[in-house]
Amino acid sequence: MIFDESNRGGANLADTHRLTQAVEAAQRGEAHGWTALFERFYPDVHAYALARLGDLTAAEDVTQDVFVAAVTSIKTLRDRREPAVQAWFLHICRYKVVDHIRRGSRQRGLALDTTHPGVDPGAIAEVNLEADRVRAAMAHLTEDQRDILIRRFVLDQSLEDVAATTRRTVGAVKSMQHRALEAVRRALSPKRAA
Repeated sequence: MIFDESNRGGANLADTHRLTQAVEAAQRGEAHGWTALFERFYPDVHAYALARLGDLTAAEDVTQDVFVAAVTSIKTLRDRREPAVQAWFLHICRYKVVDHIRRGSRQRGLALDTTHPGVDPGAIAEVNLEADRVRAAMAHLTEDQRDILIRRFVLDQSLEDVAATTRRTVGAVKSMQHRALEAVRRALSPKRAA
């Protein structure tokens, strides 16, 4: 892999230079630039799509759509710093997810291999049900609130990173996160009989 994943929080100068070179190569249409960008950002894009859709096949399809769309719009990318490039890919992903949902694609659920020894199908079903409940609760949030929660808790971004990549203040991100988590908590709480 071209980028050192253990150093994501404070990318060193060499990684920053390599990312800049990869973006410039991709902008020229060179395959090695796209390979480097794909290797670095595919996991983030896929995790974001999977968190939103809950369907492994759909997430893979959306991730592929993101990289296809990126090929046609890479020339518009000006800021080559890692947070900006990641934000650019996730911005495309966010809209591809919305497009996918609007097309009314059926949810097929996670296709997990239950033939491996030690895999408990009951536990997998339980995890899938809970994930479906959380996704259903998140459906009542705004797009921005869902985006903030996925960045914070799926992609494990710091408040500062989320603020920088969404062009908000840290205070605004904290406030949106708090309101979103409260709304999810209320949606997941059992309804009390009146």
